[in-house]
Amino acid sequence: MEFRQLSTEAEHGVFVTRLEQARAVRGATFRENSQGQAANRRRLECSRLYGLFEHDAAPADLMVAGIAMHDLGSFPQSCSAPDLSHLPAQTVVECSDHWSLSNGAGMLAWVGLAVPMRLQGITTILAYLAAGEGRSEHAGFYSLMGFVPAGPVVEHPFVENAHGEKLPVQPVVLEGDAFSKAMDSLSQACLEYSDDARIFHLKNFIRPLVRRASVRPAQIGTSAAGVLERGAPRAS
Repeated sequence: MEFRQLSTEAEHGVFVTRLEQARAVRGATFRENSQGQAANRRRLECSRLYGLFEHDAAPADLMVAGIAMHDLGSFPQSCSAPDLSHLPAQTVVECSDHWSLSNGAGMLAWVGLAVPMRLQGITTILAYLAAGEGRSEHAGFYSLMGFVPAGPVVEHPFVENAHGEKLPVQPVVLEGDAFSKAMDSLSQACLEYSDDARIFHLKNFIRPLVRRASVRPAQIGTSAAGVLERGAPRAS
């Protein structure tokens, strides 16, 4: 498996198109709102976009999953909460636009981020999970990684529900010992990476992850480290 940072306009275009396709296929009850389009576009321009491919050097149209992240020094967090101003902005990233068109690939996209985050000196991850009626289907996996709620549910400024109302989201944060344990475990899947740290070759352990994810989700705060270490494959 190849996990790589997308660098061309064409790759970025495929990422956005596949994100919309994934939301449609999964019957997502939310969409980008028109009022926040300009700001959301700037956020994506300031983000590092990553794509997952089943084969090395595959063309952009064979991307099977993707995820975006930006540090809070490059662009502010999407929602006003939680307050993370006590942390150095360059060490905090917001991860978003997580999509997959293949079972298990979305999980492996998260796995692929572990080494880039370490190389970039990241210590804290912020994410916003759909709450209420449109609750995120990824919530269980985020729990396994060690994310914990960071304050009450808030309205997301860039996304709306089917009724045109701002989407309620639950801020979650991964930091401290839970962050270290998760990154230690997930980074074991990286076999090697390029000199410019843009291309990462990963073990293909989608199937073990899918089996783990099918188990009843753990409570928020459970670390991913033990789960993934027990389920890590021996073959690439």
